[in-house]
Amino acid sequence: MPAASQGYAPALSTGASSPGSSVGPYDYTAAIDPALEGAGPSPMPGPPTSYDGAQGFRPDLKGGLDDASPYSSGASETHNQRGGTTPAQNPLTRTEPLNAGTEGMRTTPAYTSAPAKRTKIDDLLLIGGIPLPPITRSTSIAPSTYDEIKNIYATVYAPAIDKFFETRWFQLRGLPRVLSDSRLCDQFACLVDRFNHQRLDDPQATAVTQSLEACVIWGLMNLCRTSAVRNGTNGQGNFYDVHDGVDDAVKRLDVFEHLVSGQYMDSEPPSSDTPRNGSALEDQLKTREREFWRLMGKFLTLRDDEASSAKEIDDTLALCRNLLDSREGRDVMYSIAIARHVGQRMAEFPDNLPHPVGNDEQDARTKLFVAKKFIEDEAMGKGTSQVIQRLCGMAMRSWTFGR
Repeated sequence: MPAASQGYAPALSTGASSPGSSVGPYDYTAAIDPALEGAGPSPMPGPPTSYDGAQGFRPDLKGGLDDASPYSSGASETHNQRGGTTPAQNPLTRTEPLNAGTEGMRTTPAYTSAPAKRTKIDDLLLIGGIPLPPITRSTSIAPSTYDEIKNIYATVYAPAIDKFFETRWFQLRGLPRVLSDSRLCDQFACLVDRFNHQRLDDPQATAVTQSLEACVIWGLMNLCRTSAVRNGTNGQGNFYDVHDGVDDAVKRLDVFEHLVSGQYMDSEPPSSDTPRNGSALEDQLKTREREFWRLMGKFLTLRDDEASSAKEIDDTLALCRNLLDSREGRDVMYSIAIARHVGQRMAEFPDNLPHPVGNDEQDARTKLFVAKKFIEDEAMGKGTSQVIQRLCGMAMRSWTFGR
């Protein structure tokens, strides 16, 4: 392994300390945003090595759930802070007294009706809010840099993207696609250079690095689309790409892109057949995985600016919630869906959303607060990979651009 890339490997195993000097090889496991490191020089650990489905939730909001994680399928279906409920009333409304001194109740909207607005992905990739400098390379990429690109892709990005999409294509088939994409390699090389030489005490420089990393990750995720298009030109897919899940990767990337950019889908992505070649448990888990992603696609076909869709949207999210299975990627997708569906209808969101007053799991503001807090925590370091952190950063940007 090249010396310059040794700082990347621990991101998938153990947290590592930041370099002692302000200039030197970039420690991949250090916080990209210096503000997260605090005022002092104390190093910040890298992404967590394992995922706890309960992280990101306030203990006081979980108090009434008999310690069952709201991410877990074991949590009560009727006590769920994050949207998956079977409520006695529509959770998008609240009841209020008709007037003082009477026992009658009236139902009023909990928030105003407004659809999610479409946002350009390019805007969401600038997570630091600072435009990227032009990426131009007057010379070819050095062999040592190619070695770093290969190493970082194989040990950091590909496993994390596959984990998010619940696929294996990026690890098995992605690297040749990376190396054949000259523009992506140019971006990747610039990112490696910034990792190795940037000053960690320069907030603007780290914001640029953060945004550039998001661009590289997005480019890597889109490789499955390029592969699928190439394979489909002769009327049938490449056997190995299809066998290793390129179709699922493309469908799930489409779902994420539509979700985070405020778009709707015309129809649910077609379901893939679930192979029955594993144990009964493995087949059941694979079925639940596919059903979750199918339902996320269905959610995106429902127009949330139409009052007639409110119940179907809520029912669909409830089904999604019951399929989370403590998978970090699903938790992220579900939380983004809650923020999109509920947040765009609340004037206080995202900057002035108050803490919940009580522990009412049917209250729209409570659900939104918990989902928002989870995404923010994941973006700011609790995400178990840089991929999760950058995707959650894109989701946070969408809250502002989508209003």
